[in-house]
Amino acid sequence: MKKAGSVLVATAMFLSIVAGCSSGANVKSSSNESSGTMDKAKKEVTLKVSIWGDDNRKRVFEDLGKKFTEAHPNIKVEVMLIPYAEYPKKMSIMVASKTVPDIAWLYDAIIPQLRDSNQLMDLSDLAKDSAYDLNDIYPSNMDIYRKDDKLYGIPFSAGPKILYYNKKLFKEKGLKTPNELVKEGKWTYDEFLKTAKAITDPSKGVYGVKIGDGGNWKDALTDTIWSYGADIFNEDASQFLLNSPEGAQVFQMYDDMMFKDLIHPKPGDQIPFESGKIGMYRGPFSYSASARKAEGLEFDIAPMPKGPKADAPFYNGVSGYSVMKDSENKAEALELLKFFTSKEGMKTLQSTFPPTRKSVLESAEFANLNAQPSAEGIKQAMSQPMLAGGRVIPTPSNWQQIDTKMQSLLDMLYTRNATVKQVLERMEKEVSPLLK
Repeated sequence: MKKAGSVLVATAMFLSIVAGCSSGANVKSSSNESSGTMDKAKKEVTLKVSIWGDDNRKRVFEDLGKKFTEAHPNIKVEVMLIPYAEYPKKMSIMVASKTVPDIAWLYDAIIPQLRDSNQLMDLSDLAKDSAYDLNDIYPSNMDIYRKDDKLYGIPFSAGPKILYYNKKLFKEKGLKTPNELVKEGKWTYDEFLKTAKAITDPSKGVYGVKIGDGGNWKDALTDTIWSYGADIFNEDASQFLLNSPEGAQVFQMYDDMMFKDLIHPKPGDQIPFESGKIGMYRGPFSYSASARKAEGLEFDIAPMPKGPKADAPFYNGVSGYSVMKDSENKAEALELLKFFTSKEGMKTLQSTFPPTRKSVLESAEFANLNAQPSAEGIKQAMSQPMLAGGRVIPTPSNWQQIDTKMQSLLDMLYTRNATVKQVLERMEKEVSPLLK
């Protein structure tokens, strides 16, 4: 509870800070930035880049920074590693104290606040840079960064959460794989549940499916919510919509998987897909690196199944780079951002993040980068959905507070202290006032 409280305080601080900030910045917004670039060419500059993750990820970006310095000897890159859970709080402090990094990683839930309060540099002029080729980046991945014909960031990671499946467990049960069912037009939630039940084997501790661990409802269930014709908020995030028959159907299905049909581990059960004990697992594409390290695990990837609303978009979890308005080295920071998000930069990181450039994601090189997942799996689960475009969740300005409230109410479901109906009714009652 103490940790949750600190997040709420941090979020309140964050919102009050960004709400009071005004003037924005443009790629060519000041004479010091445009005419002074050459004057700064020989000036020693250290660019700070904030990221989340672990020490391995930090080393990856430190190595990239060194490559950038080879081409720009006067510019050094310092990587700031901030725990994901502390990111909003840390950003609020840095905005308030004007100690922001030059380039910040931002994820979809906190992008709108910084974008709308003019804390980010306008990158619209990148569209004029033919060598950079902004059109090569999937347009839907940049929607959350756009406002009033301006662009405030470039995504480094986007796209659908995908379904990993254990080929050995499917083979043992003589089941068609999700990708085979996709080709037949039969990969629906009904088939998904039938498949999960067929794979489940309590005597061996094998579960048919794992789409969440109880700790991140948004990543686990948003695609399913939309596939059933339900929604979380309306388009401007002013109304809570999840307490509906369709919403109840989704949460009851999830509840039944865990507590009735026993085909899904219960919240808190730490059974990873790498163990070989999970038939299907929903996760980000970046997880494939961990799955490949699991000895003897044969896997592939597929899209999530279709629901009653067959044309529902996928949940597009976008993260990207932004140049902070208060950076004292905007011109140099822009060059570093271009380096990270160029075609070559994304090729360098394609084993870590799904590329957001068409030329990289749809290339034969990317499709055949590793034996697992297969080129066919990548096409069906990643490339084709990205061409169709996804959707981000409309995020209220106090998203962290709402997210914490919804998670605490779902915990009542997981601990068997409330029914689906009771949880959704309380969500509507307690979340709705937070949207006003």
